[in-house]
Amino acid sequence: MSGWLAVGAVAAALAAPMIGAPVIVLATASGLIILVAIATRSVERGARRRAAEVALSGCGVLAVRLVVMPLPVPVATEIPVGGGPWNAVVESVGAVRDGSQVATLRLTDGQGARVAATLPRYPEIEPGLDVVVDGTIRAPPDGPYGEYLRRTGVAGTLRSRGLAVEGSEPGLGAMLERLRRTAGAALAAAIPEPEAGLAAGIVIGLRDRVDRALAADFTTVGASHIVAISGWNIAIVAASVAALAGSWARRRRALLTAVAIVTYVAFAGASPSVVRAAAMAGVVLLARESGRAGRAAAALGWAAVILLLVDPSLVGDAGFQLSTLATAGILAWATPLNEGLRRSAPRWLPAWLIECLAVSLAAQAATLPVVLLVFGRLAIISPIVNLAVVPIVAPAMAAAALALLGGLAAMAGAPAVLATILGLPGWFLLAVIVGVVQAAARLPFASATLEPPLNIVAAALAAAVPAAVLIARSRRSVAMARPRALSTEGPPPQAGRAGQATPRRQTRQARTHRAGRSERIVAIAVTASLIAVVVAVAHRPDGTTRITVLDVGQGDSILVEGGRGGRLLVDGGPDPDRLLIELDRRLPPWDRRLDALILTHPHEDHVAGLALLLSRYRVGRVYETGMRGPGPGYAAWARALALPNAPPDGRLATGDRLAVDDLHLRVLWPDPGKVPLEPPNGGRAINDVSVVLLGEVAGRRILLTGDVEDDVDPLLVARGLPPIDVLKVAHHGSRTASTPAFLDVVRPAVAIVSAGAGNPYGHPARSTLERLATTGARVLRTDTDGSVEIAIGAAGIRVASSGGRSAALVGRNWLTARSSGGTLSAMWISPRLARPGEPAEALIAPPVAAAPKPKSTGRASGSIVTFAFACALPSSG
Repeated sequence: MSGWLAVGAVAAALAAPMIGAPVIVLATASGLIILVAIATRSVERGARRRAAEVALSGCGVLAVRLVVMPLPVPVATEIPVGGGPWNAVVESVGAVRDGSQVATLRLTDGQGARVAATLPRYPEIEPGLDVVVDGTIRAPPDGPYGEYLRRTGVAGTLRSRGLAVEGSEPGLGAMLERLRRTAGAALAAAIPEPEAGLAAGIVIGLRDRVDRALAADFTTVGASHIVAISGWNIAIVAASVAALAGSWARRRRALLTAVAIVTYVAFAGASPSVVRAAAMAGVVLLARESGRAGRAAAALGWAAVILLLVDPSLVGDAGFQLSTLATAGILAWATPLNEGLRRSAPRWLPAWLIECLAVSLAAQAATLPVVLLVFGRLAIISPIVNLAVVPIVAPAMAAAALALLGGLAAMAGAPAVLATILGLPGWFLLAVIVGVVQAAARLPFASATLEPPLNIVAAALAAAVPAAVLIARSRRSVAMARPRALSTEGPPPQAGRAGQATPRRQTRQARTHRAGRSERIVAIAVTASLIAVVVAVAHRPDGTTRITVLDVGQGDSILVEGGRGGRLLVDGGPDPDRLLIELDRRLPPWDRRLDALILTHPHEDHVAGLALLLSRYRVGRVYETGMRGPGPGYAAWARALALPNAPPDGRLATGDRLAVDDLHLRVLWPDPGKVPLEPPNGGRAINDVSVVLLGEVAGRRILLTGDVEDDVDPLLVARGLPPIDVLKVAHHGSRTASTPAFLDVVRPAVAIVSAGAGNPYGHPARSTLERLATTGARVLRTDTDGSVEIAIGAAGIRVASSGGRSAALVGRNWLTARSSGGTLSAMWISPRLARPGEPAEALIAPPVAAAPKPKSTGRASGSIVTFAFACALPSSG
């Protein structure tokens, strides 16, 4: 009956804003009086009448609560006028977006307005910090986002170019937040990205650590409940604790489960959504652990009523609705669905897999009306994806907890290899989840968006079908119960020997169970070992030099991998989180190492990604030009280099030489003594001190030009540039980069432009693309083709792209590559249309002539630095 009590409370909470709480109180009282009067005239009170009485009671109790303690009336907050600076407190932090931090701030000046702020990536912030920001506060935009901000009490939006942390609020909450952030850093030390961010989201509730693109993929496939702390995550924790305490008495085990839930909720941030999820999952779990599993539905009803009494406005919160409905759906339909699936499923399908599917289907069926009505999204492949990933989540959480311990030990001074070893199981399981979700999200039919009124119609149908099934089952149960109640004949049931298990049979069954469990453990261990061997072999150096222009948005970052395992990174792009994902995707999780790092110039779109990189990767040496940058990214980079454990910092100038295994690099620009410490201006003066690198390996030449503009090109041409096989186009393909005279000399076979999709600068410029096309170069762009990998080996040059976020047409082309002796080699691309996200490959034939030595570029004997590795282990070469 507590379910009807919750129904009445929900009805009152929904009706109160429209007709007023006093009217609801009077109507409820009148209804109860009428029901009591009718009941006194009849000998027997029916179940329907009792349900109506309970529902009216719930309605009346909530209405009285609203009369005694009315909800606060939202007061419109005036938007503060001016450009700052503003003193504020960080209320919440969102996931990083395009290299910027996203947070909700409460201004401590004036009326305490709340603003949605976009802030620089550094310094890193967390809830509870006192900060100073600048910028003009604007009214919320039109559309759904603006409506959401107004509904949540946010007065406006702010984009700040400056960010300073002044301190933090004292108290237990701040201490818990610091502990959570430390745990997130420990996971990042043990697990690569984006799996580390996913682990932080599902284990400790740091939703802001989950990559935005990955979170969107989870939403697309209908698995977003995995990313955030929900009742399901809490149920996994509680069930694990109860299983570990399986030999305890039932009451002690229930008490331990309750303590575990409270502790986990506190550590996960104790946000309103987490508390609600804990209340929903906790009452059901405690009802089961206390030996009263049949009262779980009643406990859920009471939990909903109590939460509504505390805050009646929750009735309109989608999180409350989804938590309640998901739990109710599991209680009502999981068992019947499980039984039905077991009867129809093949015998070889494991029982636990069938149960997972039943639970997933029950929760989705219960929440589908709200999802359609509120979000207008139908995840078509959700049952299949959940069937694949749900069974992995519990072991992934356990493995992530193990990685957390390893990361904390490494942060406390233990060898970093300990964190790596303990993090590998978690990385593997989380990588499987990420791979399945990303692959499913890219299917054309993964989800469908329904606009009004179609979403309303679909929501009504989604609610009507389960209701009709429930009514039909209820009537069938009543019809079947009546004959059984009238029939009293027949002997009482007796336990026959055929249904009893003898001690010998029980022993044999126990041995069979243990043998089966041992076989499963051995099978899992063998499979894991084979996978580990395959992954290790795949990452073993194969003698091929690879240069990858990473898709890091509107900026530059280039990964150079030598044929024997040496590694060099040129620039870090504007977004440190995106850079880590791109690097971790390509480098083995047990060897997060960069032998050298070059910062070509200190603009934010090249340096902002590097400060966080220094905390995640072992960097052997750092090189830069010696000019200081004006932005917060460079300030964070300088602070990181000033730490005691920072790598040594050197300078590069014309004539300096480096070698990454067989790839020999020569610095062509800037000239020694020509780089000022402080930039004269923030634009061209910084671009024109970019480090320009000419590389050669296996008779092929690569030219990395940084952001030099058209006033540097003539100087490079005058010093004698050779023809180039692969050109990284300068300054993101701007109109002032790559002059016609420069391109006529280098005539690249492949030209790669690193630019961000939809950037506000119009990069790459159409004029630059046309100039490149006249040379016969095959042009690839990171904004449309994704990351571009150049593999140089004995067979020639292979060009491959990861696939961008917009379509790229790959046609039938002969791409000429002028070898150093003047002979042409060719790259053939089959005619086809590359879909968005589809990789593309091409092959340039090996050269037929040796390369002449370029002219001297300044100093006769520059410094030579070599990075030589064999089997990924340092050698003396």
